[in-house]
This record gives sequence, structure tokens and C-alpha cells, in this order.
Amino acid sequence: MATSNTNTGEAGTPENDGAPPVACFSVLTEADPSAVPRVLEIFALRDLIPSQIHVTRSGGDNVRAPESELTIDVQVSGVGRDASEAIARKLRAIICVHSVLTSERQPHSSL
Repeated sequence: MATSNTNTGEAGTPENDGAPPVACFSVLTEADPSAVPRVLEIFALRDLIPSQIHVTRSGGDNVRAPESELTIDVQVSGVGRDASEAIARKLRAIICVHSVLTSERQPHSSL
């Protein structure tokens, strides 16, 4: 019985052909203690578990300084373009959010 190995892990090969893209969100907010849970709640309400979350505070040590901000980067697998746009709209409606950038990438292959 002949078998073929189609699991090469290179872009454009059968391993990545059916894999859903990864939706990426970069959310700029006020440096408010409630910002991170408010952002993550949008994903929880859709039963989505992010594959990666990264939070960076900028603007100095004083969290209450007017120039202090948070950048919250969230990646979620298996989210289509329409759902990604709907999530971005919900994120933009959060009171402490200044801006939301979205993109998508192909998932990394396992080597």
C-alpha cells in the first residue's frame, strides 16, 4: 500500500491549504486597570480563546499620567474575516480604547 507524505510545513503545501488564518488585533487603550479584561471579554463572549496575548505599557512609570497607554496584541485562530471585522467594531466601542488595528496571517506550521 503506497502512502504519500503531504505534511511538509511549507507555505502553499497541503498542510496549510485548509488551515484557517490567524486573526491579529492590536488595541491601543488608556492605561486603565480595566482595559485588559474589557478587551478579553469581547473574545470570551464569542467563546474564543486567544492563542496569544501580549500587553505593553508605555508612557512612563506613572500609570495615571495622561500619556500612559497600553498596547494589547491578541491573536485568535479560526476567525473568519467577517467575524474579525465584527470583533474589531466591538473593541472600538469600548470606552477606554483609542484605536484598533487588524490583520491576518497564516498559521505557523509545526516542524
